[in-house]
Amino acid sequence: MRVRPILLATLRAQPTAVFIARLTITAVAAYLLALRLPAAQAPPLLAPLTALLVVQYTLYRTVRTAIERILSVLAGVVIAVLVSATLGFSWWTLGVTIAAALVIGYVARLGDHLLEVPISAMLIFALGAHTPAGALDRILETVLGAATGLVAGLIASPVHMSPAQEAIAELGDRLGAMVDRMAERLAGHPGGEVFAEMLDDARMLGGEIERTDQALSQAEESLRLNLRAAALHPMGIALRSGLETLEHSALTLRGMVRSLADRERLPGSAAVYDAEARGRLADALREVAEIVRAFATLVRAESHEEARACAESLRSRLQEGRGLRDEFAEALPPWTSARSPEWRLHAELLVHLDRLLDLFDSEHRAQARNRRRRPVRRGFPRTPRGLNARARRS
Repeated sequence: MRVRPILLATLRAQPTAVFIARLTITAVAAYLLALRLPAAQAPPLLAPLTALLVVQYTLYRTVRTAIERILSVLAGVVIAVLVSATLGFSWWTLGVTIAAALVIGYVARLGDHLLEVPISAMLIFALGAHTPAGALDRILETVLGAATGLVAGLIASPVHMSPAQEAIAELGDRLGAMVDRMAERLAGHPGGEVFAEMLDDARMLGGEIERTDQALSQAEESLRLNLRAAALHPMGIALRSGLETLEHSALTLRGMVRSLADRERLPGSAAVYDAEARGRLADALREVAEIVRAFATLVRAESHEEARACAESLRSRLQEGRGLRDEFAEALPPWTSARSPEWRLHAELLVHLDRLLDLFDSEHRAQARNRRRRPVRRGFPRTPRGLNARARRS
C-alpha cells in the first residue's frame, strides 16, 4: 500500500468537507434570520437559497457572486411584478417575462448569472408573490441571504495554499522522475530509438503544468480581499515564480530529449556516445533530477529556517552538477570535427545542461532574496498570472 497518495487524497478531501459544513451552517443561519423579518412568510426559503448560491470557494468569488446575485434577483423580481401588474399571468406573459429577463441580463452583462434573472421572475410567480408587497418581502429575503453568505465568507473563507504547494511538489517529482528515466536509459542503452519514445512523455508535461497553474491560481484568488492572509502573499509570489521556473525547465528538458532522440538516428557507433560518455551524462542527469526536486522543496518551504536549509542543499547540488557537466563536456574525442553532427548535438546537450543549471541557480538566489523581505502590509501585491503559451501547446 502506498501511503503518500492516500495522504494526498485525505488532504484534498478535508477542504471539501469544510466547504459542505460552511454551506449548511450559512443556509440555516440565513433561514433563521429571515424568520425574524417583520413581514416574513413561512417558509422564507429565498434567504437560504441565496446564501447557498452566494458562498463560493474563495472570498473574492463570494463577494463578486453576492453582488451579481442581488442584481439578478432584483431584476427578475421587478420584471415579474411589472408584468403581473400590467398584463397578468398566462403562458404568453410568461414568455414575455423570460425574454425581457434575458435581454436585461445580457445588457447588464451578468455572464454566468444570466439565467438567474428569468429564474427569479418565475420563482416569484410560483410563490405567488407578484404583488409589490410580496415582491418586497422576496427582495429582503434575497438581500438577507446574500448578506449572510457574505459575512460567512468574511469569517470563514479559507486560504487554499496547501493544494498549490502539493501541486508544485508533484510537478517537481514528475520532472525529476523524467530526468531519472533519461539517466537510466543512457546508462543501460540497448540500442534503437528509446529516446524517441520519451518525447510523448515530455509533451504531456504541458498538461501537468496547466493543472499546477490552476491550483496556484485558486490559491492566489483565495488571498484576494482576505485580510487574514496578508502575510501569505510572499509565499504566493514564491510559488508562482517557482512554477514559471519549473515550466522553463520542462521546455529545456523536452529539448534535451529531442537532442538525444536526434543523436540516436546518427549512423554508426557515434549514435549515443560510448559507454563512458553515457555514464558521465547519466551522472549529470541524476544530479539534475535531484536539483529539480530540491528546488521544488525550496519553493514550498514555509519557514525561513526550512528555506535556508533547502537553499544550502540546492547550492551544493548545483556545484556538484556543474562539476559533472564539465566531465561530460570532455566526452567527445578531440579530433571530432566541429562540422560533424556528433559535435553539434554534443554542443546542444551541453547548452541544455548549462541552461538548466543557470536557471535553477539564478532562481534559487531570487527565492532567497524574496524570502528575506518582510511581507507588505499596505495593500495586496499583484502576482504574475498565466503560463507560457509554448507550454500550453506542448
